[in-house]
Amino acid sequence: MLDLSLFGRPVFSASVISALFNYVALNTVLFLIPFYLIQGRGLNSAQAGLLLSAQPLVMAIAAPLSGTLSDKIGSRLPATMGMLILAGGLFLLSRLHGDSSLSLVSGGLAVCGLGTGMFVSPNNSALMGSAPRNRQGIAAGMLATARNVGQVLGIGMSGAVLNSYYNGNDVSGLYLAVPVGFFVAAVISLLAAAVSATRGKA
Repeated sequence: MLDLSLFGRPVFSASVISALFNYVALNTVLFLIPFYLIQGRGLNSAQAGLLLSAQPLVMAIAAPLSGTLSDKIGSRLPATMGMLILAGGLFLLSRLHGDSSLSLVSGGLAVCGLGTGMFVSPNNSALMGSAPRNRQGIAAGMLATARNVGQVLGIGMSGAVLNSYYNGNDVSGLYLAVPVGFFVAAVISLLAAAVSATRGKA
């Protein structure tokens, strides 16, 4: 059911690994930001959701443009730049504290959305394009597996960081946990950029 020979293709293996790292970082954002906004800053669910919408909105705009660009110049540069931008957005979010402006939150989320949007389309295209036609189903399954494993790892990692600093009562612990979690996610995004940069021409 799983053709391991596909991992002998540099483009395929780099695309799977960088996708895994991307989803780890992305789900760190989705897990930690609601805690910060609702329990840390006292926003209600609607207000927090409105701020969180900055990421998918920018991602929806960036993804098709990045896909078109990758068709012209290949996937390596857009995917690598996307992960570097995501790392920058995560670094911005790692500077959050109790008195941070909500514009910093929305700006950091928008940058994360831009980076993710730039990365996903070229990376998915490279991954599918690197597999033979008769192995396209396996390639799609590996992409889905990377996404699901990345989601689990991202939530597990950020949950562990949150639990290490925050007990649900002292909000100062939350203000320690959030920057640490985002900083770790930024490092993971840089690793993804490095892996993406090593892929062959695609």
